[in-house]
Amino acid sequence: MASACGFMSSIHCAQAGAPSGTDMHAMFFRKLVQRIREEFEEAPGLRLTLSEGARFWGLDLVTCERVLAELLAAGFLSRGDDARYRQAT
Repeated sequence: MASACGFMSSIHCAQAGAPSGTDMHAMFFRKLVQRIREEFEEAPGLRLTLSEGARFWGLDLVTCERVLAELLAAGFLSRGDDARYRQAT
């Protein structure tokens, strides 16, 4: 299966003894969340709306919303009145 994000590597078909598809999906999502977290850490002034983030990372809106919601719930991101996500202070 190809990755949803341009900078993430492809996930290949599971081999015998490898994690199940659900486990692979969860692992991919965790890696995606970590990679986007790192993007905000590397560019502290980064401020993006949901649609800008989806375009920037090459994600569909639903996936991008899930990732940003995860980082928001973890307290890593905040969302301003302008609907832009930014690293929480």
